[in-house]
Amino acid sequence: MRPVPGDQLVVEDGHGNARVISASELKLEVQQILAFPQDPKTGVIRSGSRFNKVMVMRLNPELMDEDTKKNSAEGVVAYSAICTHQGCDVNSYIEEKKEFFCFCHYSRFDPYAAGKVTNGPATRKLAMLPIEIKDDFIIVKEPFTRKPGYKK
Repeated sequence: MRPVPGDQLVVEDGHGNARVISASELKLEVQQILAFPQDPKTGVIRSGSRFNKVMVMRLNPELMDEDTKKNSAEGVVAYSAICTHQGCDVNSYIEEKKEFFCFCHYSRFDPYAAGKVTNGPATRKLAMLPIEIKDDFIIVKEPFTRKPGYKK
């Protein structure tokens, strides 16, 4: 099941244990955190599909385009961690360029411009996960803005 409104974002340790991510722990433009949505009522972590993996990061809201602003909260953004080229994990951040980076085929994405591709071979932008912050927790506000991942 994909993330649903009300899910909270958590870091999972690979053994089913989760730690809720607090917005206050995220420092400006520091390496993204890989997370999964979790149903706060049942405790179920939606990690059964890698397409639910998201990157969470704090950005400078003054540099965001309008699409990014409307899907973020207090500078915090959440993007699909699955590259739109061939489905590898996007798990790096190039500080100097302010871009997410996929090591498989070197695609880069602009987190300030709604995940726009800045260097291919990827041609589609990353899916954003609209979020809000409640009691310092990062909460899913709406479903992904587009289907996460790549087209076969």
